[in-house]
Amino acid sequence: MKRLIAVMALAAGLGSIGLDAALAADPAAEAKELAPVEAAYNAKQYEQAFALAKPLAEKGNVKAELLFATFYNNGVGTKQDRTEAVKWFRKAADQGSADGQYALGLLTRDGIGTKPDTAAARKLFAAAAAQGHSGGEAELGLAYATGSGGPEDDKEAVKWLRQSAKGGNANGQFYLGALYAAGKGVPQDLKQAANLYELAGDQGQPDANYQLGLMLQDGKGIEANPALAAVRFKAAAKAGDASAATALGYAYYNGTGVDKDAATAGKWFTLAATEGVPDAQYRLAQLYYTGQGTKKDPAAALFWLTLAERGGVVDQPLREAIMPLITPEMQTRVNAELIRMTGHGTTPGKKPAAKPKPAKKAAAKKPAPAP
Repeated sequence: MKRLIAVMALAAGLGSIGLDAALAADPAAEAKELAPVEAAYNAKQYEQAFALAKPLAEKGNVKAELLFATFYNNGVGTKQDRTEAVKWFRKAADQGSADGQYALGLLTRDGIGTKPDTAAARKLFAAAAAQGHSGGEAELGLAYATGSGGPEDDKEAVKWLRQSAKGGNANGQFYLGALYAAGKGVPQDLKQAANLYELAGDQGQPDANYQLGLMLQDGKGIEANPALAAVRFKAAAKAGDASAATALGYAYYNGTGVDKDAATAGKWFTLAATEGVPDAQYRLAQLYYTGQGTKKDPAAALFWLTLAERGGVVDQPLREAIMPLITPEMQTRVNAELIRMTGHGTTPGKKPAAKPKPAKKAAAKKPAPAP
């Protein structure tokens, strides 16, 4: 169960809310009022769109309230202000808008612009789901599956996630796939999990692409295909998934499914390393020490190795090989960068307390889809 929750707790945050969705399905009167706003937005005249939406929102036009909240949430046409976004999404939600209830639920659950309250978020998702909102159905199903904001109930989780997935919601498809992968609330079925991950991944859901990549890589629930695994990893990595970037880095480093290319491997390891993945940090340290795909740089090697050690990935022989190459000036530079990034530096020559252990081929931040 813990493995399932670890995967499913990656529920999409509110990063941004689509303006197109807020402009869709308007009653005729509201649509007429919003036409100038939509025209300004489509012309990329965002400040004008914001100004035009304001009086409409202030007089209670629900779609305008959603747009106004979205402008504030995304920082489009005005300075980003999540507190104001919450205020206007709440106004729309209070008028029964399923979009408003869903968006406010996300912000409330994640504590963005307001105090986190999973119970209140669950109620908002339930209200949206009751109106057939596929996003609300997905997040309500997730709440039931993980026990967020109320009792855990696998039967209800499956019910709402199936409904969301049937409606084509990418998160609903991904969450339901995770249930099938773990055998939670449904019989374990890796083939069905892979099918659902594929549906979600084809819509750009990064976690689904990463999980499907792992299945394609290992041949679990689907025929092994390293080349397609790399495609899925790349799609997830481009969407900001650090674990997928690590896996893609390994693919290029080892030449698995793609041409072997240490420089490209380093690019993806760097993306993951800057997001705090210890394994990627360790591999970067190796590349900088050996000069594979990049210029030899002992200081960079020490920097990334130190971060990896703090994350539990230790290679004492590598440290001992690097330290004789470190000048006092390099050490000062490394310490300054460590302090800038983490708040504290490192002591020259000090051995880490952890025992050496080999790095794995993919980051452990997200579990594989099957035992």
